[in-house]
Amino acid sequence: MTPHSPQRSGRPGSAGAALVVLMVVALAGPVAAHDPPAARAPSASPLSTAPHLAVIKPAPDFALPDLDGRLVRLADLRGRITLVSFVYTRCATACPLLTARLALLQRRAAALPPAERPVLVSITVDPERDTPERLRRYAEQFGVDRSSWRFLRDEPARLTPVLHAWDEWTRPVGDGDLDHPARVYLLDRAGRVREIYALEFFDPRQAWLDVRALLRER
Repeated sequence: MTPHSPQRSGRPGSAGAALVVLMVVALAGPVAAHDPPAARAPSASPLSTAPHLAVIKPAPDFALPDLDGRLVRLADLRGRITLVSFVYTRCATACPLLTARLALLQRRAAALPPAERPVLVSITVDPERDTPERLRRYAEQFGVDRSSWRFLRDEPARLTPVLHAWDEWTRPVGDGDLDHPARVYLLDRAGRVREIYALEFFDPRQAWLDVRALLRER
């Protein structure tokens, strides 16, 4: 999968995905103390402690079922900081790295009051193979707290318009792998896109600072 974004920003049980998870678990320790190299973006850019996050655009709305069949509407998440990502479980490279970094961010955000914790949303780009059970196992690999992290899928006919609205394309590259943009979208409480991170620039430490900046907005 090729990270693809102009902004500042696999297979379950495969050796590649398992290695990523093991590296994150082995190296993580207390998140507040140190971010593991496996989950940190290899960027020499300094962190911005006072980020200026301009409004990029309104986030396209969607209504997709989660792993328990409950419909999740993006509009219903207004009032919460939200991070939207696109993954597929058979990916052995970019997707597990992206998910590992988001898991670190979720763990760090656990220190916030419940109403201020960001909501994470991961949407599969491979709905024909990513069944709810497969996505559930994928989430468990990273120890995610599903009370504030929703994994969504739908049948291709209903999911495809959502992917198009978010400019999320896929291209088969052989052996069942898919090339697609590895992006994370940061949304403010009003449902507006304030940052788009490409994988190579997605540092969970900077994302944490960006989330805190949006929380201070009134």
